[in-house]
Amino acid sequence: MPEPEVDEVRFAAAQRLVKLSALRTSPIDDDRCATCLYYLELDQGPAFCWHEKLQTLVGPEWWCHFWEMTDE
Repeated sequence: MPEPEVDEVRFAAAQRLVKLSALRTSPIDDDRCATCLYYLELDQGPAFCWHEKLQTLVGPEWWCHFWEMTDE
């Protein structure tokens, strides 16, 4: 089976996004994606973050500096 090809341009863009958002796989205090206004599917595990600058799949325990408190 041949090795998959890596799209270097898309990989570089994804790496830049991670750095820009300070995306982390662990929460800061009680701030986590699952409690963020931009987390699309509450209580569904990994879900889509619809923040205009991020727009990617994130885990419920993740955190980024775009985190914003929900109205609840």
